Amino acid sequence: MLFALGFALFFSVLPSDTVSETGSKIGLYVLAAALGPVTVLILRFLADRLRLDRRRFVVIASAGAVTFDGLFVGLWPDVYGHEGADLANVAALILFGLAAILVSDQIVPEDSLPRRKGHHS
Repeated sequence: MLFALGFALFFSVLPSDTVSETGSKIGLYVLAAALGPVTVLILRFLADRLRLDRRRFVVIASAGAVTFDGLFVGLWPDVYGHEGADLANVAALILFGLAAILVSDQIVPEDSLPRRKGHHS
């Protein structure tokens, strides 16, 4: 959920035209796609440190993030710093980012990070 809060804060400082103009939105989608594999590697690293299954941890962390975002977009949308169509664009970017994380978890090789000794999952 810390990732979700971080992204909420990121979106809250973006100017309205950044989430409403097509060119800048495309840039944000590219950024979200690029951050998918990076986020997976960070989550797998954390899973190893906590001695948890890597794939399960990514799914649980993603579920927590989308729960956070769903609650906040619906109940406290001011957290994102936008309203109306701009808030809908932010929500769409968040959903796309979540998909990028889940797809990346399936295509980034399991052995992309060395495991801690004695940890096998």
